[in-house]
Amino acid sequence: MNYARFGRIMGPGTWTKLLPQRAREAGVVFFGDVFSKFLTFLITLSMLALLTPGEYRLYGLFITVLAAINQFTDSGLHQSFIRFYSLYRNERPGRAQAHLRFALTAKSAILIVTAIALYLLAYPLASGLLRTPELETPLRIMTVAALGGGMMEFILAVLQARQEFNRFSLVRIAEAAIKTGAIYAAIAFSFFSLSLVYASYAFAPLLVAIVTLFFISTRPIHAQYDWKDIGREVIGFGKWMMLTSFATMFLMRLDVFMITPMLAEQPEEAGLYIAAAKLCTPLIVLAGSVSTVFFPKAMELRSLADMRRYVRHSFSVSLPVVGLGCLYLIAMYLSVPVFFPAYTASMPLFAVLFVGYAWTIIGNPLTMLMLSIGRERIATWIALGQLVVTGLSHYFFITVLGSIGAAISSVLIWFTAGAVTLLYIYFHRNEITDVVIRRQQE
Repeated sequence: MNYARFGRIMGPGTWTKLLPQRAREAGVVFFGDVFSKFLTFLITLSMLALLTPGEYRLYGLFITVLAAINQFTDSGLHQSFIRFYSLYRNERPGRAQAHLRFALTAKSAILIVTAIALYLLAYPLASGLLRTPELETPLRIMTVAALGGGMMEFILAVLQARQEFNRFSLVRIAEAAIKTGAIYAAIAFSFFSLSLVYASYAFAPLLVAIVTLFFISTRPIHAQYDWKDIGREVIGFGKWMMLTSFATMFLMRLDVFMITPMLAEQPEEAGLYIAAAKLCTPLIVLAGSVSTVFFPKAMELRSLADMRRYVRHSFSVSLPVVGLGCLYLIAMYLSVPVFFPAYTASMPLFAVLFVGYAWTIIGNPLTMLMLSIGRERIATWIALGQLVVTGLSHYFFITVLGSIGAAISSVLIWFTAGAVTLLYIYFHRNEITDVVIRRQQE
């Protein structure tokens, strides 16, 4: 195939005509998400062949603790930064830059304190809390991973706020490629070890973060800003985002956490549900990609007319994405009985969960409007309430219906919480103008 000729025919101008901007941006983010996660997934499979069960336990603990630390060092700061940078970047670029400088300073301080604490507490964490003394040295290596990974996640937040989605995907792919490439090189040249895996997870994000920071401009701020005022704005919004993010994190895993002990006497049924949940991974990636594109756009809305256009644009992307998900659903129904016959019984569970994830793909960009109308506190209370109701609902439905009950419960709660949020937004939609006026006065 003549790729040069293909590039001339299907150049940027052609793609601009074929796809709307939001669809192209979602496609770029989706490609970056899928490709980077695919590289990491391959490493996960390789570890099964290279590590003993005991070593794999250490590897799994390392990844789990690192994910928790990255979640902690965010604590709502990223979403808060995206919210205010997107709000101010067009009409008050100086204040947007002030938010960038404040967030970068705060993030650096949080990362340094966290890294020092992790290094000093490595032994009591490994021997006491985790009851795995062998994890002490990996935890000390993790101090580097916390610095690099935390800064890389902040850089991704900056690129998301600026809506530079090409760079966003490039950074994500580069980190995954360097991390997995080092491990595969070690395998190829026969010097693979678990310590090298830890080092790859630690230094790959740090390297990418150092290089990418050169592209994150902190242009001089000519106007004078009250940094205490900037801080109050960030903390006022960020504290609610921190609670919301933690609630969401538990919500996404609560079904698996509950179904495993509740169906302990029926391990096969629990296994089928977990398999169905894993088959939904591409749908989760699709939902995350759409949210990545639309979150900064929702944060920069300034009028009711902007909100209406935003809703139309969100449907122009989310509905075709759901159509793509339907093709995936059909492909799984055709391929699983052929290639994985032992998991054929998980297909009804997968179909029910698919309905819920299709709703989140469509609904997530719309529920973000809760933040545009200045109701981040209400969004947090809805998320916390959803967490409590989900636990009670799962307990009832799993007790009565087993694994299919967990799927039905999840979908019912997702629809209910989404409907409540959308109704609240509809009845308070006119308040977006009041929010903008209040921000301008501040």
